[in-house]
This record gives sequence, structure tokens and C-alpha cells, in this order.
Amino acid sequence: MKKLQSNILNMALVLTLIAVVAAGALAWVNNVTSGPIEEINNQAIENGIKSVILGDRDIRFTVDNPVEQDGFVFHSVNDMNGNLIGTAVESTDKNGFGGALKVMVGFDPEGKILGYTVLEHSETPGLGAQADGWFRQASAEEKEQSGVADVLLGAPGKPGNHNIIGMNPGDDMMIVSKDGGDVDAITASTITSKAFLRAVNAAYKALFGYTAADAVSGASSQN
Repeated sequence: MKKLQSNILNMALVLTLIAVVAAGALAWVNNVTSGPIEEINNQAIENGIKSVILGDRDIRFTVDNPVEQDGFVFHSVNDMNGNLIGTAVESTDKNGFGGALKVMVGFDPEGKILGYTVLEHSETPGLGAQADGWFRQASAEEKEQSGVADVLLGAPGKPGNHNIIGMNPGDDMMIVSKDGGDVDAITASTITSKAFLRAVNAAYKALFGYTAADAVSGASSQN
């Protein structure tokens, strides 16, 4: 019986030692990888800001320190004379098909959409990636039909559109066309489309609902 107690004690000590070593190893790995991971994430954000504000324009710019408010992150982009070019807004909708959908949307000072990118998503494989391209492209053009067909079938409807670049959520109906809006949903993926557009609309409302006095900003990077 005494020998049994000794074995149990030894086993407990061994397991404790293994747990301590494993915890130490995990802490070391986390310490080693946290820096590179943060750097990668920061680079992705910086590339996203440039993409959604400048697009293909090759100009020098500065980005103010990010401002976080009510779950949104604002990045103001200025030219080298200090004039505001646009603002990139990180916005998340939690009700995508597979979970949260996070986007970054670029707006000019008047609220027109300059560009966007999908930062994170939990959608069905392919749908999230499709959203990153779908809302930059116009739908097929309206098909021509004869006058007889016009009489029998009625005039053809206006061609659809799913290109939001250049739209202003303050002026345009930024909801899916099946709900009476101006934007065609991704084929067979209305839920993802609605989540995306909700995130874009929320970004617009958040940006134009706060004043510069609420932001604590200062030039943090220059390109």
C-alpha cells in the first residue's frame, strides 16, 4: 500500500513537471511569434488603407493615428500638404452566413466610396473571397429586344449593378436589389451580401456621425 502511494506521488510530480515545461514552451513560442504576427497584421492594415483610399493612384500620403470608437476604427489619409484625401473605416457585421464579416471601406470627404477590402470572414469557402471582388464589378448590360417584344413582354428592366465604388450611402440605396435597393446580391449568397452592405452602411454612419473634435490624431506613418 505504501508503494502504491509512492507511485501516485511520482506520477503527480511527473505530470506537474510536464505541465510546467509545456506551459513554458507555449509562452516562449507565443513570445517569439507575437511580434512577427503583429507586424504582418499591421502591414495588412496599411496595405488595406492604401488600397481602399488610393487604389491605383501613386501619390505620397500620411496616415493619422487610428481612432477607435464604438467598435469602429478610423484611419484618416492626407496628402503631403495635410489635406484630407479620405478615411478608411474598419467595420464588422456579426451576422454573416458563417459569423462575423469585417471590412475596411474607404470614403472621400463627401462620403463617396473609394474602395473596400474584406479583412476577415467566416463565410462558406469561396463566398468571402467572392465578396472581395463582387462589389467592384457591374452586372451584365441590359439586353436589347425588339419593339414587338416590348409590346408583348414590356420594356426590359434596367440592368442590375453590384459595383458600389463611387456610390454614397447617404444618397444611394445601399441594400440588396431584392429588398428594393441598388445593389445586386452575390449569386446564391444573399445573407453574405446583406452582412457586407450592413457593414458598409454602418461604416458610413459611424464616420459621418462623429466630429474631428472626438478624434485624437497625429501623423504616424508616411509613404
